[in-house]
Amino acid sequence: MSGYLIYHYNITDHSKIDQLGPLSRSILEKYEGEIISASGVRVLEGSTFSNIVIYKFKSMEIAKAFYECEESKALSKLRNEVTQGIVLFTPAYHTE
Repeated sequence: MSGYLIYHYNITDHSKIDQLGPLSRSILEKYEGEIISASGVRVLEGSTFSNIVIYKFKSMEIAKAFYECEESKALSKLRNEVTQGIVLFTPAYHTE
């Protein structure tokens, strides 16, 4: 079953935010993930976070490995310096 990591956030430092994308691409490729969405959002209910990045992986285990790898931990440090938000980990919807 596919696994997803969702980063839902506000940008707190616009001068450094553009560093995140290029730094994450090589890690994403290593874990064979794909970007489902990476954009600003229009909030309809609840959340006040205005940006989202959604990564899809072949399995929950791979998504977890991506998030917990040393490269991602280093990237998390930068992300936490330039954004404020949440990270969600969820499986794909399964009807069986």
